[in-house]
Amino acid sequence: MAAKIIAFLNFKGGVGKTTCVVNLGACLAYLLGRRVLVADLDAQCNSTFWLLRPREFQRLAGEDPGSADAPGRRRTTWQIYEDALRGTRDFDPAAAIVRGVPRNEHGTELAPFLHLLPAATDLLDVEFGLDGSNVRRLRPALHRALEPLRGEYDFILLDCPPHLHYVTQSAVLAADHLVVPYNPDYLSLSGFKVLCRELRRREEIFRELRPGRPPAQVAAAVVCRHKRVGNVYQGAIAELDSLIDQLRERGLVHPACARLEPPIRDDVRVGEAASEHRPVIHHAPKSIASDDFMALALAFTRHFNALP
Repeated sequence: MAAKIIAFLNFKGGVGKTTCVVNLGACLAYLLGRRVLVADLDAQCNSTFWLLRPREFQRLAGEDPGSADAPGRRRTTWQIYEDALRGTRDFDPAAAIVRGVPRNEHGTELAPFLHLLPAATDLLDVEFGLDGSNVRRLRPALHRALEPLRGEYDFILLDCPPHLHYVTQSAVLAADHLVVPYNPDYLSLSGFKVLCRELRRREEIFRELRPGRPPAQVAAAVVCRHKRVGNVYQGAIAELDSLIDQLRERGLVHPACARLEPPIRDDVRVGEAASEHRPVIHHAPKSIASDDFMALALAFTRHFNALP
């Protein structure tokens, strides 16, 4: 079965995109035995930094004094876009993908089925000074790079930047479905609305670049950093449910779009896990965040396996 390619994005930053991608991917791979590729498209490199130890990243980027491979950024998503802009073919997925992440201090793979396609901070430079012809080459670049990998995975999860510029547009073009991570607050809700509106504005571009298939739509939302205190957070979740209903009626999200249960409760163990370069299920398997992500992985699998 070919992989489902799912992009995690929101117009607002700090809503838990990387947290969802890394920890959901780890649960899918480690607990459910799914073959998962995390592709980091954000110049902040948060998924990359989370899943690789500093020495591993330095070696990857050619910054390690003991590494003979100075042009290490060729082994990142940056090279996909560089090839599109320069007309080169230097990106090699076999060399770029880091298999079995994370690894402990002894190099032992903790999740053999979880793989990482790392990012580089050079992604910051990709979108500067583009003209019309460059944009046309850039948008389909990720789709072309990922299509040959579909047969190797069950899920390919895209960690996108918090905007809808050309790299994120390339993720939408490559994806089968979109997921919006959501903090239960007004600004996150506003970001959801803006995202759906802007996706509709660019729909014809996506149709033109991938004829014969409908553009990817938002098919799910995931609530992050939920606190079961008072009525504020429950009210914000109710507002999200109402917004999804409205957007579904207007055709701005997938007909099966839903908020996936459970919400991910706020847990200090998640921040600790990132500092330890491990998903939370490896850092604190008995934590509430681990419980929530394990349950979410089951809901995620059911939901997306039911979609074409």
